[in-house]
Amino acid sequence: MASKWETVAPGIRARKHLTRRYGARMDRYFTLRFSVKGRQVEEALGWASEGWTVERAQETLSELRRAKRIGEGPLTLRDRAEARRATERQAAEEATERERLEKTVAHLWDRYSKEVVAIQNRPSTAAEKTRLWNARIKPAMGGTRINDVTEEDAGAVVRAPLRLDEFGTVNGGKAAAGNLYRLLHHMFSRALAWKLRQRDLGNPLDGIDEPKVSRRERLLTGGEVGALLKALDAAAPTAPPQVIAAIRAAIYTGARISELLNLHREHVRRDEMELHLPDTKTGFSRRPMSPETLAAIDSVEPMPGVPYVFRALKNVRKPLPYHTIVKAFGRIAKAAGVKGCTLHTLRHWVATTTANSISNPRIGMAITGHKSHTAYMNYVHGDMAQAQALAEQLGRLADALGKSEPNVESLPKRESA
Repeated sequence: MASKWETVAPGIRARKHLTRRYGARMDRYFTLRFSVKGRQVEEALGWASEGWTVERAQETLSELRRAKRIGEGPLTLRDRAEARRATERQAAEEATERERLEKTVAHLWDRYSKEVVAIQNRPSTAAEKTRLWNARIKPAMGGTRINDVTEEDAGAVVRAPLRLDEFGTVNGGKAAAGNLYRLLHHMFSRALAWKLRQRDLGNPLDGIDEPKVSRRERLLTGGEVGALLKALDAAAPTAPPQVIAAIRAAIYTGARISELLNLHREHVRRDEMELHLPDTKTGFSRRPMSPETLAAIDSVEPMPGVPYVFRALKNVRKPLPYHTIVKAFGRIAKAAGVKGCTLHTLRHWVATTTANSISNPRIGMAITGHKSHTAYMNYVHGDMAQAQALAEQLGRLADALGKSEPNVESLPKRESA
């Protein structure tokens, strides 16, 4: 409840609140009343209990009138408040910009690992990227500001794994260098998209050539595959059964080793003699299964509550780690006397064997799980034994034609128009 308004000074009005107290007195509320651009304006100031007095109100009014007289600054309290808010917004934006420009490559990795690696990458890829960050990138440029990273800085990180001989020729480390290049290039692409790096600076990896490994898995011979299987038989009595079984399954199916290591018991469809793999490189995949594959799977005794066929040796509720199976296969290949062979070489052997056995490539793709004919053919090698037999056949055919009576027909001449 308030009293009537009264003019307490030129351009200043106030009224008392009959119940609101300010010490022993009634509290008063002040306003300004003045004209701006030909119209009458009245704006609120505040309560006496908040520090407003007639003198302070006069000072405020004088400031507004001076702004009107010289044509500089806000003409009303509302304009003043909006100007103050605009100044605060600008200061906040400048502070955010300064903070953004001060962010380091470590800040970039923190966001990249959460928004890209954790969401888009498979566990094995995520582990490899994290390893490269901790071992190579973080020590070299983790504390460097994102905008300060140069092509020279990035190139030094990419070249670090390369091994050179006495003549300066690269003889190792290209694969690791290539992985670093691709990771850094993607990180700084995201930095540009997230506006963590100035657009005019570009991607520091753009001027660097990507190290590439010109490597193609060799083709195993039938004798070498037989030697691997015999080495598995010899190792079976002392090696963990899931390790032996996983390698056998890789030979029998040609599946990617990651697909086998993540194979669940429920994915094995015995009635259909198929493996139903829900999450492969190309999505859901159905693979035909041989009795030998099923026997390898059954050689690993199921454990209650454990979904994985090839469970880990220590933590049985997890799948067999990739590095465990790789090391074990290395020992098997060495015992078999098979050189230059990896787990992926087995997939190439299966693809080539299927391609040489059938005329319809779709059947071979059903075995390997390829969705693209081009990708499937990248795994198919030329069989030199078959090529040699064909060369001999062609030679015999040409020789026989040379010894036969010539039978050359002359074509009729075309009449000129």
